[in-house]
Amino acid sequence: MRWVALTVAGALTLLVVLGAPFGEQPRMSHHYGSPEPILPMTFAHRDHVTVQCVLCHHNYVDDTGTENCMGCHVSNAEIWPLFEEQFHGLCRDCHVEKAALGEASGPTRRCLGCHLDDPLP
Repeated sequence: MRWVALTVAGALTLLVVLGAPFGEQPRMSHHYGSPEPILPMTFAHRDHVTVQCVLCHHNYVDDTGTENCMGCHVSNAEIWPLFEEQFHGLCRDCHVEKAALGEASGPTRRCLGCHLDDPLP
């Protein structure tokens, strides 16, 4: 009987950590005009007000564009192949670093924390 309780506890822990396997799931598509299907992404600027803008918006400093992130990162043939690596490196790695320091952070492992449709890219 104890193994049943441990199994249920383990399953509940996985649901909390990873999220439910049912419900809304991201769909790969040509989001933001990408040349290949990608997962949708959400980004809440209001949750990042303590982060210096130029850490993400490099175009403010190097004058490489005036569009939003996706405008260049999915349409520029030189940048596109690095798309997933760049965004995971910037976004997820920052969240992991903040979590390791015990600070409030965004999702670090739960993909659905970021990969949902966003009406305002």
